[in-house]
Amino acid sequence: MATLAVLAAWTAADVGAIGGGRPSISLLALLVFGVAILLVAAALRWSWVRPIGLASLVVVYGITHAFFLGVQLAPALVFVVLLICHVELRILETRFASVYEATLAPSDRLRIRSALGRAAFRLTVAASLSIIVPLLAGNLATAGVVPVTTIPTALLLSAGLVVIVLLLVLLPARERRTE
Repeated sequence: MATLAVLAAWTAADVGAIGGGRPSISLLALLVFGVAILLVAAALRWSWVRPIGLASLVVVYGITHAFFLGVQLAPALVFVVLLICHVELRILETRFASVYEATLAPSDRLRIRSALGRAAFRLTVAASLSIIVPLLAGNLATAGVVPVTTIPTALLLSAGLVVIVLLLVLLPARERRTE
């Protein structure tokens, strides 16, 4: 819920930066509608309604920046990563909450904690890389170190990102085999 509160407050601050007028009132109404849907979905445990609220949050943020405030790369990347982190944390919650609350032996509880720790580590690394890699690639291209317009450069960057993601996914499997 903390990531959702940050996203909603961020979007509300951006809508407030537009100034008065009909567009900001309409966007604010859509934002309030989306947050209300998210709160109702959380209170009634209606997971099927949650995407509607998240979509309205993204639509308000997108319209605000596309038409009124302009798109800035770094804040937009951080917003998207926070949104992805929120969704992933909700997935982890639904996956681990019921298992973690059950009566378990200490060894089972330790295995669940280590699996949750590995999942949180992968989420942190993926979130960091999803912000750092595009900014680094943009800076290298701007500095002329890496030619930005070549297809081999794009393929190499994509392949490097795929390798990193595969390593993050396979890391827990390799650890389990060695134990």
